[in-house]
Amino acid sequence: MRRAAIIVLALSVSAAPLTAQGGERFPRKWIMAGVGALVSGAIAGVYAVHFERDIGGCSAVKCVVGVTVGAGAFLGFLMGSEMDRLYGLRYAHAPPLSLRGVELRLNVVPNDLALGASTVFVTGEQAVELIRAGPRLERLGMRARGLRGIGPVTADSAANTMFVGTGVGLYRFPLRGDAPGTLAYPGEISAMSGYGEIAAIGLGPDFQLVRIADSIIPLGDPVPEMSRVVDLAWQGSELLWVLSEDRLASYAVRSDGGVSERGEFVLPSIGRRFAIADTVAVIAAGSGGIYLLDIRNPDEPTEISNWSGARFAYDATIAGGLIYLAAGPEGLYVTRLEEGRIVPVGLARQAGFVAAVEADGPWVYLLDRTGAMLRRVPAGEVR
Repeated sequence: MRRAAIIVLALSVSAAPLTAQGGERFPRKWIMAGVGALVSGAIAGVYAVHFERDIGGCSAVKCVVGVTVGAGAFLGFLMGSEMDRLYGLRYAHAPPLSLRGVELRLNVVPNDLALGASTVFVTGEQAVELIRAGPRLERLGMRARGLRGIGPVTADSAANTMFVGTGVGLYRFPLRGDAPGTLAYPGEISAMSGYGEIAAIGLGPDFQLVRIADSIIPLGDPVPEMSRVVDLAWQGSELLWVLSEDRLASYAVRSDGGVSERGEFVLPSIGRRFAIADTVAVIAAGSGGIYLLDIRNPDEPTEISNWSGARFAYDATIAGGLIYLAAGPEGLYVTRLEEGRIVPVGLARQAGFVAAVEADGPWVYLLDRTGAMLRRVPAGEVR
């Protein structure tokens, strides 16, 4: 009995560390084997104290203790092996990563987010929730209540105006106050991006430039794309990038609002969102992963690298020298460019169902759809 107790104690002590030398994860099969041996050893100890008679078979104390401890260790080993298998599947492409930052529970069922000068706009099923992005994340209230099919959002704080795109039109709402909105532009609004008083709006398979004043004034005719326009971004006042489901295209913008195509990058998979940082762009392309492009020459954007470790890329952005990938139920992947290749840094599964990610200066904002949570983490910092 004493020998069995020593064995159980040794197993439990050896199972205690959760991390091996060098920061690697200690295999759970050995931890659970130790736990199983410890629990079964305690049960065997109770048997040894209360049942000392040998009635034949394996009823002797030595036999019961040995078989019970062995069976407990074996069952624990099997359970730990399954835990190791699941861990291997979850972190097959990147090691676990923890996030440091602040978070705020939302009052809407979130779908997407957009960033203003000092405000985060979280779009939900039938409302837009406004969050002040100060030292803390603070609720400012709800806008566009009751509006269905909410899509892209942009705002002009100086004009106290927020524009909300939907499947039936572009609506104007006041940023401050709870006055009802008005229809500013009819038709499906699939994407939107403003630069001063000029905005580009996606109209399903087309996009158009408009001037924002007391009313929306179209500048020229809609420009047809080969597929649905899903995202737009300005790079200065004379260059507009248009992401459709099939390609990323650059357009020169003239002073009179006219546009002319300059270059394109054809996507092998369906484009969803993109972000620009200096001379590179990152595209979230669903099951195709993320594409990093060199856009120094807008006439000929070229692929730098593609990474498809995530099962599905919902959104992506670049900040602090890192590429952040919203991977839905997998969480948040963090990657970086090394020697011309995108390589994974880590995976933060505790971030929840990350449906959208946006960068603003020193911060990265994450939208957890399932947990209805907005998170903000320092850009470029990983642990």
